[in-house]
Amino acid sequence: MTAIEPLDSDHIPLLAQWLSSADLNQWLTGDWRDRPIDPVVVAMATRNKRNRFFLVRCDNEPCGLVALADVDTVDRIAMVWYALGVPAFGGRGVITDAVNLLVDFAFRELGIEALHAWIMEDNVRSRRVLEKTGFRECGRLRQATSHAGRRMDRVYFDVTPSDRRQDWPTAHRFGERSIT
Repeated sequence: MTAIEPLDSDHIPLLAQWLSSADLNQWLTGDWRDRPIDPVVVAMATRNKRNRFFLVRCDNEPCGLVALADVDTVDRIAMVWYALGVPAFGGRGVITDAVNLLVDFAFRELGIEALHAWIMEDNVRSRRVLEKTGFRECGRLRQATSHAGRRMDRVYFDVTPSDRRQDWPTAHRFGERSIT
């Protein structure tokens, strides 16, 4: 079972370790990419009132994170981001389930009206997560990022409460998998 819970300060070193791994770090924003992530930087990001970080657990094991960043309570928008910290949990839909829980939380509990996310154009796995959770491609910034030594597009996605498909399984629609 996949669950998300507010990030506890005890998990910050683990999160910094995950975000520092080369397989994951290559997909981060330029300020965090291609360098080790200091736990102090993660702690500062988690203390920012415009961010909400959640630890992802699968079968009670910490394995990733999902987050809302740049939460704007006036316009009721936020950016979604996520990371699978333990590769052994890959291919099981854990991050997809966790993003579904996060999106439901944002819409139902925080009253968010629009969520957005971005990926590097060649991040196929991340594209699948967004598409499976109801996000739709809404635009791109051409040549806006670099990855593996070449310039490429940053692709943007968004989702609103009305986009959430009513024929999705109940567990995905209502976050029944678990949020604590």
